[in-house]
Amino acid sequence: MLNGLISMKHPGMLTVSAVLVGSVLLMSCSVKPPLQGEDLRSKALPSVALPNQFAQSSNSSGTAAASARVDDAWLKQFQDEELNQLVAEALRNSPDIQVIAARRSQSESLIDAASGAQYPGVNAFGNTGGKVGSSGSGLTGYYIGAGWELDLWGRVRTSIAGAKQSARALNAEQDAARLSLIGALTKTVWLARGLQEQARLANESAIAAQTIADLTAIRENIGASSQADVSSSKLNASQAKELALTVALARDQALRAVEVLVGRYPDAKPLSTTRLPALPAPVAPGLPADLLERRPDMIAAEARVNSAFYAAEEKRLARLPKISLTAGFGYINSQIFALTRGPSTSLGTGANVFIPLFQGGSIEAQIAYQNAEAQAAIANYGKVALGAFKDVENALNGEATWRDRSIQLQTQLTEQRRLLDNRRAEFRIGRIDQRQVQQEIMRTNAIEINWRQGQVDALAQRVNLYLALGGSPTE
Repeated sequence: MLNGLISMKHPGMLTVSAVLVGSVLLMSCSVKPPLQGEDLRSKALPSVALPNQFAQSSNSSGTAAASARVDDAWLKQFQDEELNQLVAEALRNSPDIQVIAARRSQSESLIDAASGAQYPGVNAFGNTGGKVGSSGSGLTGYYIGAGWELDLWGRVRTSIAGAKQSARALNAEQDAARLSLIGALTKTVWLARGLQEQARLANESAIAAQTIADLTAIRENIGASSQADVSSSKLNASQAKELALTVALARDQALRAVEVLVGRYPDAKPLSTTRLPALPAPVAPGLPADLLERRPDMIAAEARVNSAFYAAEEKRLARLPKISLTAGFGYINSQIFALTRGPSTSLGTGANVFIPLFQGGSIEAQIAYQNAEAQAAIANYGKVALGAFKDVENALNGEATWRDRSIQLQTQLTEQRRLLDNRRAEFRIGRIDQRQVQQEIMRTNAIEINWRQGQVDALAQRVNLYLALGGSPTE
């Protein structure tokens, strides 16, 4: 390794001033702007024709229904006071939020660490000792020196720009984590409410099945039913009880999940209400695709690309000369050696030039490495972008499907309730016995369970849409 090193010292300030003036002129060279928007998308997905609008709509029936806006503060659209309170509590107490706060502090530290290089560095060195000290010289002295690298080619500014992009990526990733926490809590609250009602219905069906089994056993005693009928009714009752236990377990697990997300001890305490909010109006067709640019993962992927490019640029600039201004003051005295004029002090200024002439290919290897990192970051941006388009299209299509399915489930539930009313009327006039009524109760409950789950799924699809578009839930 061969380096060129030139050191100049001059007691006057004329030379230093001239260097400063020239340095300021050279430092006016601007850092390259970051890649973003269409330029970045064309590099990441050169062979993919990205649309300006999403193809799907959340209203597959094609009717001219009222359309909802997709903007920030989307939690307000559901008008769910208990959910709003739980989200506020989670943002105060959840361990995930504490992790997010720590990561944000890390991102600020990245910028501060890189920015320190643009200011002069000041260091001090001192030594003292007697005739039998560690050096045996009796030398006492100190030196205070300052050095400032002149950012002639923009290497330091490029490093700072890269740190800012890395910090931007970290902050965006934490925004994504916060958004994911709120989305998960929202869907889990609604799931827990739905399961609370489903558990009640499943338990009611288990009671009805046991009633049928008891009635069948009585009929078998008087010769009106066979032993096979008794066994079949007992089997149905056992299956209904097992289903009730399974649904109750799922309910408790959902309730504990809510409590963990909020930051409470998971004791499966029931929610204050089982009411589900109404599904907001469908999103209008022609949703602009540029809404994806506010997604935190898209912002983070873009920042990672620019961070990698700035890192590569910084390595390229490392091949150029590095010039630093220096200034220092020193004092020296010895109890053993006779100095020419006794204790000596000195004050000096100067400039250092470091020129990397030959590094054995290490700089070029680092540049190649960072270029590969940048290309990988671009490819990852393309992957994130395609995934974002998929998320939105799936959410739009999923909500439209669930809207149509909810209509069918509502029709089934309405007709089944009419059948149940008819069976009860027939029982009152003696046309059928209690077993037929209990069977209709079980059928009605089964359909209502599906209908309630359909409500939960439809609401979850709307939340998925908001998460896919990256809007803020609370601001």
